[in-house]
Amino acid sequence: MLVMNRTARTMNISGRDSADGFTLIEILVSMGILTVVMAAIFAFLWGASSYWRVGQNTADVTENARMGLNRMTREIKQSSNVLSASASEVSFTVDFGAGAETVTYGFAPGSPGSGSSGTIWRTSSISPEAETLVNNVDSVQYDYYGNDYRCDLSPTDGLVTMTELQGCVTNPISKIARVDITMNLSAGGGSQQSFVGQAWLRNRNVVVP
Repeated sequence: MLVMNRTARTMNISGRDSADGFTLIEILVSMGILTVVMAAIFAFLWGASSYWRVGQNTADVTENARMGLNRMTREIKQSSNVLSASASEVSFTVDFGAGAETVTYGFAPGSPGSGSSGTIWRTSSISPEAETLVNNVDSVQYDYYGNDYRCDLSPTDGLVTMTELQGCVTNPISKIARVDITMNLSAGGGSQQSFVGQAWLRNRNVVVP
């Protein structure tokens, strides 16, 4: 009987009783493998989440910019005349059915120190409190053109620029017939998008040489 027990124990190729658990080395190896696998899964999920956030932010910026640009071009098209014109601000008279009012669009740059971007704002003589129209704006440019082609002189290219109007008529702002809007916005992942709109003022007669 004693001989049989010794024989049974010598047949265990692991060198230990089959009822024993895992050794410390086996546990450490398993934990190392599991750690590597979990790290790989976490890195994949983190990357996918980052791409999703960038894509969502880009979509939000694009939608906000398009809505703001559409509103600006629509209202400028309805205006009867421009009152003041600069590269970053434009004011005009418009009647939406409740009487004439003055609408102004302007650009408020962000603070370089804080890393914040600028905004395009809107005010009117009826609602003087500034309304934020577009966020995440890096820059905006308003360009002005006339349709008095007698002023198309330098050069003669079919475009009557603000510079040509200033050298041609005494009140160039009153001759503005078209406003072009160019916006540069910060999108997701540090990228930048540009949006361009064009609006012809209504009831502007073309004057030819």
